[in-house]
Amino acid sequence: MSFRKAAMTLVAALGMAVMTPALVGAPASSATSVQVRTIYYDASQAQEFKAAVTEGAEAWNKAVPEIQLKPGTGSQATVKVLADDGWPRTYPGGFGRGTFYMGREAVNEGFYPPRIAAHELGHILGLPDNRNGRCDYLMSGHSSPTSCKTTAPHSTEAAQVKRNAGGGLVADSIRQAELAGTFVH
Repeated sequence: MSFRKAAMTLVAALGMAVMTPALVGAPASSATSVQVRTIYYDASQAQEFKAAVTEGAEAWNKAVPEIQLKPGTGSQATVKVLADDGWPRTYPGGFGRGTFYMGREAVNEGFYPPRIAAHELGHILGLPDNRNGRCDYLMSGHSSPTSCKTTAPHSTEAAQVKRNAGGGLVADSIRQAELAGTFVH
């Protein structure tokens, strides 16, 4: 048996061992192991929008337990949040990385700052704008009415972020095992 096949067999067995308690009626908390990916953001330069950024991050943390957005500083923070007088915008640098601006222009037009922050964080998490005008979709952005105060992502948006984050414990282990045979030492 090749190393790759042996590794895949081992990972599959470990995956079944992790999942087996759920199949025999063990409490979900002991049966499921959610691998959490922490993403640190620096909102120290977000000025009057710091609380809005925190609220936007909390909305994502609640919707997608596999990721946790937490305040950080310096090199620990892979997301930088700034404030300016322009329109809100994001410069992503890959999943969980980039810079976004909390633009006062949108706030002055009546858009809700925590929704703006949650929307821009959605871009950092790999989501595009969809401009469908629906308040229940966070990524509809400025196509939704200014009366929209929803900060929670729609379930389809949360599901896409979970996929963008890269799966769970077993999926990551299988991916690592698949790659194990491809590296030359």
